[in-house]
Amino acid sequence: MDIDNEHPRRIAEANKVPGLPYVFTDTGLELPVLDITHPFFEQSIDDSALAAVRAQSPALAALVRAMPEAQRKMIAERSYIWGTHFSNNAPTSYLSGMGTYLLKLGPRLIGGGDERESDRRAAMGVTGIAARMRLRDLCRRQAEILSPMLKAQPGKRLCLINVAGGAATDTINALRLIRRRDESLLRDRRIEIQLLEIDTIGPHFAEQSLAALRAPGQDFEGLDLDLRFRNRSWSDEAAWAEILKDRDRDIVLCSSEGGLFEYGRDEEILAVLGILARRSSLATAFIGSCLLDRETVDPTVTALAEASGSTLRFFGKAGLAALLKPTPWSVEWFGAAANPVYLLFSLKPLPR
Repeated sequence: MDIDNEHPRRIAEANKVPGLPYVFTDTGLELPVLDITHPFFEQSIDDSALAAVRAQSPALAALVRAMPEAQRKMIAERSYIWGTHFSNNAPTSYLSGMGTYLLKLGPRLIGGGDERESDRRAAMGVTGIAARMRLRDLCRRQAEILSPMLKAQPGKRLCLINVAGGAATDTINALRLIRRRDESLLRDRRIEIQLLEIDTIGPHFAEQSLAALRAPGQDFEGLDLDLRFRNRSWSDEAAWAEILKDRDRDIVLCSSEGGLFEYGRDEEILAVLGILARRSSLATAFIGSCLLDRETVDPTVTALAEASGSTLRFFGKAGLAALLKPTPWSVEWFGAAANPVYLLFSLKPLPR
């Protein structure tokens, strides 16, 4: 698949999923705005399917490691998901935000015809199922943390900081969960999503998604909601100063799904946590994900990382705990124990 094609690739109306708005990526790919409560998404997280694909993981990992360069290039040409990951001309050593977005959609929501067959197959694998489990559980936890705070502080400004957030899918869906459970919690308050990301395609998709969700009859109709995209690195102190300015009276929550704690260097992670720790008046929580350690994670993940030259960090619980030990942050683990790739956690500042 030519991911640089500027001509929009529309999905036939008959093949679109009813009830979901569709928007275009900067590369001309038309995709639905993901709703994690949609039956197609929920059905794509299947324990029996996960067990079946996991049984094939050792053989698949060996196949990936032995894959000739020409075959990797062919996969890159046919798949949006792997297009920037296996390409010889890849500008990054990580899976793009929109590539991850397709994994999160799952096979039925990816839709399309033959040109998306490779992406549908990729989304059916271990990494796709694990990414959807991660997204579901992160959104639920954000909604659980925020709902009582919003109820106790009506009218107070809400700031959601998404670090390396791609299309901000977790933040957008956490807000949707909150509004569907109690629409009064988001009414009559200013809501800001601060998206810190070095890529531009994912954030532009997020902006279009929010515009679609503000339309009449959609989840965010009537909300005072704004997304502010900062095209800066996650440890840029000037960017953080802009984001945190005049926030002491706000409800603030940070998240990083598949970003900072999966690709960041130790010094970058500590720099971000240090910036937030110095603003103790925010009393913020940080919701994030990291990878299981190399001995525990599904073997296809390490094989894909080696084949693509990825800079993935395989922290595991022990590794992340060791990194956090000298910091003023405590960690609480949550999420599905069956996830074969990811660990989910919330960080809270220790009392001084």
